[in-house]
Amino acid sequence: MLLIADSGSTKTDWRLVDDEGHTLNSVQCKGLNPYFLSEAEIAGIIHNEILPEASNIDKVIFYGAGCGLPAKVEQMKSAIESVLPVKYPTEVYGDILGAARSLLQDQHGITCILGTGANSCVYDGKHIIENVPSLGFILADWGSGTVLCKDLIAQVLQKKLDPVIIADFHSTFDMDTRQILDKIYNKPQANRFLASFTPFLLKHSDNPSCQRIIKDNFRQFFEFYVLPYGAKNMSSSIAFTGSIAYHFSDFLHEVAEEYGIKIKNIVQHPMNGLVKYHCQTVPAIK
Repeated sequence: MLLIADSGSTKTDWRLVDDEGHTLNSVQCKGLNPYFLSEAEIAGIIHNEILPEASNIDKVIFYGAGCGLPAKVEQMKSAIESVLPVKYPTEVYGDILGAARSLLQDQHGITCILGTGANSCVYDGKHIIENVPSLGFILADWGSGTVLCKDLIAQVLQKKLDPVIIADFHSTFDMDTRQILDKIYNKPQANRFLASFTPFLLKHSDNPSCQRIIKDNFRQFFEFYVLPYGAKNMSSSIAFTGSIAYHFSDFLHEVAEEYGIKIKNIVQHPMNGLVKYHCQTVPAIK
């Protein structure tokens, strides 16, 4: 049996499937980004939340945010194998390869992630052949839940939004400026804290001041994460996955059209595509 994981910075979806891709169990835990959690912390979460739900595992294939560099791959692999008994070596990949395999299977195209974070790549049907550096929410990640809400909160605290929205913000969250800044600058996982305001932004997405935040972010996403791949790739399939892409899809399509880009599809979660890829397109256990 195969245990597949897809992890962002906010949550991790696990799917235990048989060789034909039939789901035996689905489990969810918080995000397991090795940039924000130690190996021991990751192992502890897997031990407490995943191990009781999974048995007789032949192999684990893990796709995760923060798993792009070899050192982080080894950290994640070590944490998984210290807890889960498996017959075959664990495979760990970055979340962008997981998105590409899920959305495009064995076809050429551009894959984009817009969730808590942001990323993109050009995929040739087997490998990532181009990848704009993600850089994270401090330096980039435009269009992600973290940066959208960072911009939202900044404009709330600077009183640059519609007064009705500002009043609703303080009524909904009951936090003053000091408490918000403490969460951002002094507490761990500021990205998850910021992204947690996404439902509020979605609630007010019909307001012009919030629409400016959304559209400006998506424009920057296309400028930084898509256009650098050049005209040769613009005619390829361009697909998105992630909660932001899914819930703000109307705005994403609108901004894409400004650049003459047609989005092939938008999928909220990549797991179904990953199961198809590993059990039908390129079987993982044979």
